[in-house]
Amino acid sequence: MPNKLSKLIRRRKGISVLLAIFCVLVIGAIIIGLDNITGIILGYLATTVLAGAITRKWRKIKSFLILFAASMVSIIFLSFLHEEVVYPLAILIWGIPALQSHTLSVFHVIISIIIVFACPVGMLVGLVGSVIQHIKEGKR
Repeated sequence: MPNKLSKLIRRRKGISVLLAIFCVLVIGAIIIGLDNITGIILGYLATTVLAGAITRKWRKIKSFLILFAASMVSIIFLSFLHEEVVYPLAILIWGIPALQSHTLSVFHVIISIIIVFACPVGMLVGLVGSVIQHIKEGKR
């Protein structure tokens, strides 16, 4: 029982450290802004740390390949949804002033951040993780 408790505490410390690093990087990216190279690099690093925290305990190649494929499909789907569905639908239903609405601006920012930051990092983590797991399985 004490052995299980010590493992749980160690695991939580590792995740806590990764989440603290993530928070520091996000705050830095917000302060600097995503309109210059330093802010963009901080944004990618924050997303990579978060993806690393999520995938830290994954041990199957299949999981990483699913992450890679889902990220690739998400880029295509979200881009299509953003450009070909939402904007024409907003114009059709509410007219041209809908394009300047606050709600559509928030939607645009959220989808753009997911497309630019989360999907490429998900593809990278999925690809690198599957290669590393393949190498580890080959050594066994």
